[in-house]
Order: sequence, then C-alpha cells, then structure tokens
Amino acid sequence: MAKGSNKAEVSVPDYIAEVVSAPEENKEEIRLAAYYLWESNGRQNGSDVEDWIEAEEFVKG
Repeated sequence: MAKGSNKAEVSVPDYIAEVVSAPEENKEEIRLAAYYLWESNGRQNGSDVEDWIEAEEFVKG
C-alpha cells in the first residue's frame, strides 16, 4: 500500500470469506422467509415453490 494511504488493508482470506458467505447468508434469509410465509398461509402442503419464489422477491428487494 502506498505511503500515506488512508485505505484499510484487507487480507485475502477475509475478502474470500465475505464473498463465500454472502450467498449462504442470502439463501438462509430466503429459507426463513419462505418458512414464515408457509406458516402464515396455514401450513398448506404444495405451496413450497410459490413460497420460495415470493421469499426470494422479498429478500432481494
């Protein structure tokens, strides 16, 4: 890093951990949202795909 630079140093392992964990965290948020949708809709069987798609749209904004 250049002398006098104000940028924080980020090690490669930290950066890789952030990149790898971000999709997993997103998938977990979608899973939880789909579960709560399923519960709020009376735990009906056969709505898993619709609940997942709705949860994806909600989480991804």
